[in-house]
Amino acid sequence: MNITNNITNTTQSTGIKWGPFTLRIPFIHIKLRAPEFLQGLVISGATAFAAAPLAMKLGLTFDEAVALSLVAGTLISSGPLIFGEPMAPGWVTPAVPIVMGALAAAGFYGVPPDGAETCIDGVCKYNPETFQFMAAMCFEFTALILILGLTGWGKLLIEKIPNGLKAGIILGAALAAFYQVFYVDFEAYLVQPISMTIAIVLCVITTFSNPFKKIATKNKFFEIVGSLGLLPGFLIAGFAAFMIGEINFNIEWGFKIPAIGSLIERTSPFYIGLPTIEMYKDAFPLVIIGYMLLFGDLVTATEVLKDAQKYREDEKLPIDLNRSHLSVGIRNLLGGLINPFFPTQGALWTGVHVVVAEQWKKGPKNMPSIFDGIGSYYLMGIPFLYFTLPFVTLMQPLMVMALTLTLILTGFACAYVAMAIPKKNSEMATALLVAFFITFYSAWVGLLIGLLLSIFVDGLEEETL
Repeated sequence: MNITNNITNTTQSTGIKWGPFTLRIPFIHIKLRAPEFLQGLVISGATAFAAAPLAMKLGLTFDEAVALSLVAGTLISSGPLIFGEPMAPGWVTPAVPIVMGALAAAGFYGVPPDGAETCIDGVCKYNPETFQFMAAMCFEFTALILILGLTGWGKLLIEKIPNGLKAGIILGAALAAFYQVFYVDFEAYLVQPISMTIAIVLCVITTFSNPFKKIATKNKFFEIVGSLGLLPGFLIAGFAAFMIGEINFNIEWGFKIPAIGSLIERTSPFYIGLPTIEMYKDAFPLVIIGYMLLFGDLVTATEVLKDAQKYREDEKLPIDLNRSHLSVGIRNLLGGLINPFFPTQGALWTGVHVVVAEQWKKGPKNMPSIFDGIGSYYLMGIPFLYFTLPFVTLMQPLMVMALTLTLILTGFACAYVAMAIPKKNSEMATALLVAFFITFYSAWVGLLIGLLLSIFVDGLEEETL
């Protein structure tokens, strides 16, 4: 291995080259930046446990759900630190409600324990087949990413998918998100109705409201509020929930090692067994949908970086989509072996990516290297939050709210994107039908109906992303 510096006489971050990747060791190759570190500390705290309610609905205990968040977060932060990706990585978030809907239809999600009418303290029935199915998705996703990414067929596949089908898949993610919040898990919403409503209203306004965006362009305070994503709404709603008694905090002090051993024993294919052929077959359409959404994230991340590059000649951004595919593929493979939880290993956390890129654009005095900003936002890859009981016990009553906000904002964002894709009335109709069948029936049914409609109603034409 050798130390590399991709461009001389610049602020380019150095690192240790290994294969197509670059390892950047915190505090050695990347510098700690307090503004991004503090934002990451708070925002990670607001979103870190969005996966926990999902894990508990799949039968894991709260302690195991904390360990699951630790594993997922550690693998995500490895994107920029170990693989050298100049992107702020995150989940393939739009795929989450679709996957959970498929698991629910298979009887793996939200099923009360034997002899109980409801899930106990949010923990539902555990079934090892659930995580075997998750492993099938992770392994297939890895294989698909590596094949399509390294051959260049991924771009070709996305370009050939008809607009109606493409829009329907993304709109299906939006419908599935709203269906999850306002129907499947509506009882959880009613436990904190006032604070949940406050959180949703404030976060939708700060993220999507055009009047708010106009105000933010003229007012520095509102510009900062808008740049923090769901954090302001989450904090205000959490405070309101405490004041009106919708939640109670039971803060504990000290440190505790997450239940990683128990998590691995209950989820890893090394312990529970490998997926069956039937599971791979049932997982395939979900994997196709996941790849489409992932590819969209890669395109978005690349365009943001290319725009930012215009302002910084001193640091050449190492954009390489083949390497990005490899990074996501390896992370999914490791996740599938340690703790399969599809689709938490994706390429982009859009809000963080944009915030860091905007700061990097301001020049080397503001942020010497983009890796300084990304590394600091991801707490230099050190997952100490999950070991601190004050943080864990503070977030425990707020984790359902964090998940709800994640799904709602995902739904809005997907709806925005999906509605802009169709160019003909027939494509709009196709998109709506595909979304309906993906959400309320199955991914296989939605994809097959979408293909038939694209051929016999829309007419196959060359499409572009």
